[in-house]
Amino acid sequence: MALPTGRLDIAVEEAVWPLDDLCAFAARENPKRGFLIVSRVLGRHLPASPQVMRASVRDLVARIPADLPGPVMVVGLAETAVCLGQTVHGELRAALGREDVHFLHSTRQRIDHPLLCRFEEPHSHASAHLIYRPDLPTPRTLVIVDDEVSTGTTLTNLAQALVAAWPGVERIVVATLTDWSVGRDWQARMPRPTAIAALLHGRLEWTQGDIAPADAAFDMAAASLGTLATHRNMGRTGITSAAAPPPIGPLPPVTGPLRIIGTGEFTYPPFRLAETLADAGHDVVVQATSRSPARIGWAMASKLCFTDNYGTGVPNYLYNADPADGRTNWIAHETGAATIDPALVAALNATLIGWAA
Repeated sequence: MALPTGRLDIAVEEAVWPLDDLCAFAARENPKRGFLIVSRVLGRHLPASPQVMRASVRDLVARIPADLPGPVMVVGLAETAVCLGQTVHGELRAALGREDVHFLHSTRQRIDHPLLCRFEEPHSHASAHLIYRPDLPTPRTLVIVDDEVSTGTTLTNLAQALVAAWPGVERIVVATLTDWSVGRDWQARMPRPTAIAALLHGRLEWTQGDIAPADAAFDMAAASLGTLATHRNMGRTGITSAAAPPPIGPLPPVTGPLRIIGTGEFTYPPFRLAETLADAGHDVVVQATSRSPARIGWAMASKLCFTDNYGTGVPNYLYNADPADGRTNWIAHETGAATIDPALVAALNATLIGWAA
């Protein structure tokens, strides 16, 4: 596959879901990694139905071993796999019938809480991750959730940081929608025995095209962290329940097709709201804003750019949300209505749905 930034060679080795049902591809505006794997079942860059999102997670959880030493900590990677990780957590608790399965996600937000560890995602548009110390039992098993695995470097960085903080960890499972690491040796570098569960296993080789020049804006984005002056714990400091809190105010009536847009790391409560409305018979899809800069073309049909509601100064994007598609748009947020860029609201003629004032 030829992209403007280079060439991507793909080979599928094993698939529970077909490749075209799971993902598409696009070019990234990123000097460290010129391609983007664009999930069709994540509810991020492409609109996804909550029913399909749930079905993909159930099939993924069915591939996680059942004999996990407890307590189990499911860890989702920000920003892309926060909702995915929390949905895996809920499905795993239900599948195993156990109460000792907990959830925690990495974040790029500073909060007033003790830090457990920090790790780096080297190829990312936002490389620094923080993990806060949960007030939960120390785990013996880690289930690390990301939307895709390629080199495995981020996973080994995270696992090493977590095991250094929790040396009693005995076992690690990596759960991912697509695993492109077949033939690579990253599992041998993990600090504990590691299994991988995925809906697709394959090989991905990237041949860089013209090398992008150094980009000061990219470096700023990679180093940026936000600050949440007030914080409602929905996973950053660890949770046990798979429930999601409702928004703080009444919802507007649903009068036709609807798109619910999560913002940044705030994606699981909007997904659960969309799921509830879909179960009631409404036509609803889920998407989310992103800090990942991608080029128009291939999987990216449209692109909106606006300011970050977390106040980092880093540009944010929303892809494939065409205002002409006839959907009503709700923008879900945890940061307050005043933090949402009015340009985004105007472009979508959107209604703000808040989990914070």
